[in-house]
Amino acid sequence: MRDRQSIKPGKFQLSTRAKIMLFTVFVAVLPTSGFCTASLILSLSDINSTSKATFSYPASIPWLTEQSQCEHTRRTWRDNKCWDYEHNPMF
Repeated sequence: MRDRQSIKPGKFQLSTRAKIMLFTVFVAVLPTSGFCTASLILSLSDINSTSKATFSYPASIPWLTEQSQCEHTRRTWRDNKCWDYEHNPMF
C-alpha cells in the first residue's frame, strides 16, 4: 500500500473549503435543474392536451363572399358572412 505522501499531487489542488462549496453547488443545482425540466415537460403536456380539446369559436371567413362558396366548404352563411364554428384559437 502506498503512502499519501508518495502519491503525486494532481494538477488542480482544491482546499477542503473549496470542495465543500463545489459539493454544495452541485447538490443545489441538481434538484433545481430537475424541477425546471419537469416543469417544462408538464407545461408542454398541458399545451398538447388543451389543443386536443374541442373548443369551438366562431370565426368569419372573409375570402368566402358568396353563400354557395361558403356552404360548399361546409361552413354557415349568416348575416351575409361565412362563419366557421370549428375555429380553434390555438391555431
